Amino acid sequence: MGDGLILILADGIWEDGGRLDRLAGRACRTIAADGGFDKATAAGIDVDEVVGDLDSIGPEGKERLVSSDITVHVHPRSKDATDLELAIDLALARRPGKIVIYGGIGGRIDHTLANAFLLLKGIPAGVPIELAGGAETAVAVGGERRLESARIGDPVSLIPISERTVVRTEGLLYRLDGEPLLRGSTRGISNEVSSLPVSVRAEEGVLLLIHREGRPG
Repeated sequence: MGDGLILILADGIWEDGGRLDRLAGRACRTIAADGGFDKATAAGIDVDEVVGDLDSIGPEGKERLVSSDITVHVHPRSKDATDLELAIDLALARRPGKIVIYGGIGGRIDHTLANAFLLLKGIPAGVPIELAGGAETAVAVGGERRLESARIGDPVSLIPISERTVVRTEGLLYRLDGEPLLRGSTRGISNEVSSLPVSVRAEEGVLLLIHREGRPG
């Protein structure tokens, strides 16, 4: 596994330009999933690769691609995977240390839910995949995860993806000591960072960890 960060730009809602600029500055490679390319151009973000059926890129964007040295991976419109899934597969093939998806939250609920489940692809590959939007970050945990950027008072939610997930936490107000979270229950919603450092371990099963930097409101 490599040490670099690959940034994937999706065609969803883009909110916090400052966070995006920081991610782009840290990335060793940036991949745009279809219409994410037009959004990247508008935001002044350089892109190394574009993947998808290109149906969401406007005429000006397509002209820019033709005249650039950006690598384009064109797929047919009738396919069995979304453009974002294709981008994740491409990024995993590069064997990075980490993948962050920006613009994959918001808009259509079917796409947002599907994007959250795509985070599971990183677990067997040993590559953490984060879904970033605004001040929130979501990641699938099938082992231990430390929240390096956590601060006291930050909201944290633990949503079991497996039918039953056994969880152990450190640093959260409502601590779990090897207790089960059941899929379909809201027990893990709206926890809070009470001390540092913060770690969450899924001793059995997989959960979705959602961390919001800063108190709500």
